[in-house]
Amino acid sequence: QTILCLPRSFEYSQKNAVLVPAAALGVGGMMVFWLRSRHKIKTIEMGDGWWGSGERPLKGKEDESIRPFKIETSDKEIEDLHRRLEQARYTPPLEGAAFHYGFNSNYLRKVVAYWRNQFDWRKQVEVLNKYPHFRTTIEGIDIHFIHVKPSYVPHGRAVQPLLMVHGWPGSFYEFYKIIPLLTEPAGHGLNEGDVVFEVICPSIPGYGFSEAPHQKGFDTIATARIFHKLMNRLGFKQYYVQGGDWGSRITTNMAQMLPQSVKGLHVNFVFINKQGLRRMISVMLGAYVPWLVGLIREDVRRTYPFMQKNIYDLLRESGYLHIQATKPDTAGCGLNDSPVGLAAYILEKFSTWTDKSFLHQDDGGLESKYSLDELLTNVMIYWVTSSIVSSMRFYKENFSKVPDLAVHDRVGVYVPTGIAAFPQEIVHTPRVWAKQNFKNIITYTYMPRGGHFAAFEEPKLLAQDIMHFVRKVEQL
Repeated sequence: QTILCLPRSFEYSQKNAVLVPAAALGVGGMMVFWLRSRHKIKTIEMGDGWWGSGERPLKGKEDESIRPFKIETSDKEIEDLHRRLEQARYTPPLEGAAFHYGFNSNYLRKVVAYWRNQFDWRKQVEVLNKYPHFRTTIEGIDIHFIHVKPSYVPHGRAVQPLLMVHGWPGSFYEFYKIIPLLTEPAGHGLNEGDVVFEVICPSIPGYGFSEAPHQKGFDTIATARIFHKLMNRLGFKQYYVQGGDWGSRITTNMAQMLPQSVKGLHVNFVFINKQGLRRMISVMLGAYVPWLVGLIREDVRRTYPFMQKNIYDLLRESGYLHIQATKPDTAGCGLNDSPVGLAAYILEKFSTWTDKSFLHQDDGGLESKYSLDELLTNVMIYWVTSSIVSSMRFYKENFSKVPDLAVHDRVGVYVPTGIAAFPQEIVHTPRVWAKQNFKNIITYTYMPRGGHFAAFEEPKLLAQDIMHFVRKVEQL
């Protein structure tokens, strides 16, 4: 009987030899699938959009041609500007007010006198046209951009495409001083390994020479999608992106939308809306035991006293934001009609956002960091395109949603990220706070000087940090 059972037990053990591993493989496969789905990177859905006038055409493909573009001016445009400057009215400032009440009108008179009598817009148009400009139609509106390639690439060096995005109240012109440092680093004493860039700087739709959206709802996610389409249209499958102010939010959204296309994200301003208990504890303990909550001494120096730097200073500098996030067209009417009002509104930001201490100076410290030609060229880009209202609407479109429900606040950033923290930035975001959103920080640099308009103000420092970041990413 024992002998008779042997074939059966052998047959049974053979079945077990097949079934047990198969069952284990099945269970293991299900576990792997569950773990992978659990840790699957969330992304922002790319979607599609239409921002042209009227309904989207049912038939016909969008014109995808890339057309050369040139900035032009005319006697009529300049004469109209001069007439308006000559007819400006001023209210005398309070004694000793400096820039505490906004743009000091005594200094404004000097700026306007220079603008009327010495500023040469024709010459500045030539400066603006020194880089190649283009326009292309995406989602029903014309997108303006400059595209600068290196004139010489040393043997063995790879050219990295870099999209750089401006913010408000800046423009693509902010990057004119940093572009040659990135495209020809060796010629400017920047020998950063094998990193050389070709730089693409678009104008955000509604800013400068990019057409304004004709429909409601155009936010940073729509901008991110359009800029991905732009880079794809230029033939790039993978690229680096960089930005400050709105440019930071737009490029971050690009990384959240198509992480496979963004090789690396570099920002000099960090948007973080998440607060919660962890942040509260970090703020409360940070001034006393910073090491316990992941802060270093420099974080403490830049963040505290917390109420002063993160509440009072922020409230003082953000009045414009509330206007633009609610009813931008009302204030915009006056700015679009008056070049003097426009200059005061824009240049006041270039004062205190560059250095908070400039508030105490009668001239706002403006000429200590920039020339009047540079500042007025940026203002003129808004003036000649009548784009101040549409640029202000960008705040309305982005702040009309409840922050906790915004999709980009619920999606992490997993692409390699570089953060340049400038000491005079409006608010400081320590690395430990940034890590809640940016899951793969490769470089975090405490910059030695500089404020909000980094590329415009400290182009060499920013260029060095971008190169350092990209070199590290390329070595991964």
